[in-house]
Amino acid sequence: MRIGCHLSVAKGFAAAVKVAPTLGANAFQYFTKNPRGFRNAKPLDRLDADRGRALMQELDIIAIGHTPYLINLATPDDGLYQTSIQALVQDLAIAEARGTYGVVVHCGKPKDEPRAWGIERMQHALRTVLEESHSPGVLILVENTAGQGSEIGSTFDELMAIVDPFSPEEVGICFDTQHAFAAGILTADNPGAFEGFSNPDFMGRLKAIHLNDSKVPFGAHKDRHELIGRGYLGGAGIAAIVNDPRLRTIPFYLETPVEQERQYAEEIAAVKALLA
Repeated sequence: MRIGCHLSVAKGFAAAVKVAPTLGANAFQYFTKNPRGFRNAKPLDRLDADRGRALMQELDIIAIGHTPYLINLATPDDGLYQTSIQALVQDLAIAEARGTYGVVVHCGKPKDEPRAWGIERMQHALRTVLEESHSPGVLILVENTAGQGSEIGSTFDELMAIVDPFSPEEVGICFDTQHAFAAGILTADNPGAFEGFSNPDFMGRLKAIHLNDSKVPFGAHKDRHELIGRGYLGGAGIAAIVNDPRLRTIPFYLETPVEQERQYAEEIAAVKALLA
């Protein structure tokens, strides 16, 4: 079973790979570039990428990238739309160089446009990215949302509609437990009843799970992560998820609000303590 967390690559990708096992992690997630913007992105250090790739093989660690938050593949703003597409193309190239199997991207926000329009807009963006990308070995992992504002992808049907036109070898799914709980599609008392876990198409695309507790109640439609066992999902809800036999082969990635990266060792230990 793989349990990991989000790690900084500010000191290099290879350095992050070395940190992971010291926290009890055999998987990790990293931002492909500055999470709060598109500018001032550092050029890819290919020597560092090669070192990190070799270390992952040596230490039996896997990783995924995460795009900047500003990417919006459903925006009606044409300038932001084109920038988002090119940013994702670049992120896939970074992930491929580092030997990471996927890049997570949030479902977009169509703002005042209809939700159906937003879904079609995001599908067009994903199609363009796949046409322009030269990184066929890296999956685009579409992440479900909490449904804040005009976010699409907060329901099972919307999420599946977004990915449906694409091959599972091109576009997969990253499922965030806090987002699903806040969106009202994953309950704390019976998370295994979420319809995706019994849907073959969903499970065939599910390649990563963001394992997060929730600061907000069920159906609050707010993206607010909490430490494991400290939120509304609670230890019992998290335990039901990590012990679900259908999810045993899916890597779990913690994005809980730790104050320091070292605290992830406690969070990972808390998850492992919940395993049957």
